[in-house]
Amino acid sequence: MDYIISNLLVQVPKGMWESIIIAFEGAFGSFALSIIILTICIKLVMSPIDYFNRRTNKKMADMQKRIQPQMEAINKKYANDAKMRNQKLGELYQKERINPIGSCSIMLISMALTLTIFITLFNGMNTMASYKIADQYEKLQIAYVTEYAQQNGISLSQDGKTVYEICVPIIEKINDIQDETEKNEVILIANQNVEKVYKETKQGFLWIDNIWLADSPLKNSIPSYEEYASVARLSQEDRENEEYKNVYNQIMEPLKTTQGRVNGYFILVILCAGVSFLNQWFMMRKMKKEGTKQSSGLVMLIVMPLIMLLFAFMYTTMFTLYMITGQLVSLVTMPLINKIGDVVDKRKENKKIPTDRLKRI
Repeated sequence: MDYIISNLLVQVPKGMWESIIIAFEGAFGSFALSIIILTICIKLVMSPIDYFNRRTNKKMADMQKRIQPQMEAINKKYANDAKMRNQKLGELYQKERINPIGSCSIMLISMALTLTIFITLFNGMNTMASYKIADQYEKLQIAYVTEYAQQNGISLSQDGKTVYEICVPIIEKINDIQDETEKNEVILIANQNVEKVYKETKQGFLWIDNIWLADSPLKNSIPSYEEYASVARLSQEDRENEEYKNVYNQIMEPLKTTQGRVNGYFILVILCAGVSFLNQWFMMRKMKKEGTKQSSGLVMLIVMPLIMLLFAFMYTTMFTLYMITGQLVSLVTMPLINKIGDVVDKRKENKKIPTDRLKRI
């Protein structure tokens, strides 16, 4: 049968990232696939900035390495005179045409853009999760009461009411049925209708049953009322409303036995931390090869995977897929960017050799 869902009041989010994700989902038929492809697109667009950032850092590292003996001599000579030491170091930078501030500008631009995308996309995906969870629950409420309403001539027209306000009086009528056999039959049909609509509206990916929750064996793929309230961003007053909770449990609890299961096995959580570790390890190895200091690299080798692990454990599978995809793209593009840089350096060196020979002649 067709369910009346034209009265749903949850508004489709209009933010930039939300609109893009919805458009990608329409094109690829999956929110999980859409966030993977969107992340790849973002990383590819950011790759030129990433390239110039890495090239600038390498150039600065090479310059610092070349003038290191002179810097050490200045630091030793003016160890007790900070003003003079800074002046002499500035003169050395000027003589060697080294501009630390200029070299940091690309790095700051790259960091600012990366952080802005991370924060705004994170908020956008949280908004999408809130919308999809609330939207699905409204559809399930309508599915629960539609059969009984149609058989008893009860109107489901909106008339300025919310879906909840429409459905609750009908649910109360169902609960007030005196004949237990009739009541059980009505509830059975209502549960079957809810199960049908849930199958049509749920969003899974691979072994994940519900991408709006974390990949965790500690979570049922059917969210509890507390999880629903958190993801749907209900007010504190609504979260503590016993009527809201009772209605939610009446509609959703049967799904836990017919459709619910563990929502994952920490696979994506572990993978997210592991890919982050590999990323940091390759970066540290590159720093070692270039002869740059690695103290911060060692810290990041431990800290970044732990941060990724925490994010993946606490937030939705959608956000975990974004982090994993971004890290994997970085792993693939990092050697390519380094290779391009090596080719550019080699060509510059080959152009320089004939000029040096001509000077000697």
